Amino acid sequence: MPKEVGQKAISVSKQYLESRGYSVEDVSRKPAHPGYDFIVRRRQENLKVEVKGCTRMWRIPDLYVSEFDKEKRLVADFLCVVYFIELEEPKVCMIPRDSINPKYVRPLSRYRISSVFTKESVLRPFLNNGLAARNSATPKQSYLS
Repeated sequence: MPKEVGQKAISVSKQYLESRGYSVEDVSRKPAHPGYDFIVRRRQENLKVEVKGCTRMWRIPDLYVSEFDKEKRLVADFLCVVYFIELEEPKVCMIPRDSINPKYVRPLSRYRISSVFTKESVLRPFLNNGLAARNSATPKQSYLS
C-alpha cells in the first residue's frame, strides 16, 4: 500500500469512527500495540482496529505477520478497509475478526530493504542514472558510508 493511501485511510477511518460516537486513539506508531492501528472506545466498548487503504474495490491489501496470531486470526477486533476509487467518495468496510476464516489467510514470504539503505543520501546517485550507475559500481563499493 503506498504511504499516501495508508495515511489517507487512517484519516478517513478515524473520521468515520468518530462520527459514530467512538473516541479514537491512534496507536499505529506505538510498539506496545503491534497488529492494530487504533484503540476505539464507546461506553463500555473497547475495540482494536487495523486500517488498510486500497485503490481497487473489493480487494484487501496484504497484512503483516504481526497483524495475525498463530492460528491465522486477526489480532485486531476489526479490519477496516478504506476504498479510494477514482471520482468517488471513500468507502469504509468494517470487517469483524470472526468473519475472516483462517482457511482464507495465506502466509507470504517477502523481503524488505532496510531503511538504512532507503534514504536520499544512498539512492540519489542512482536517480535517473539507469545502467550508468550499474556500470560504475564495483562489487566492493559501499554506498553506506
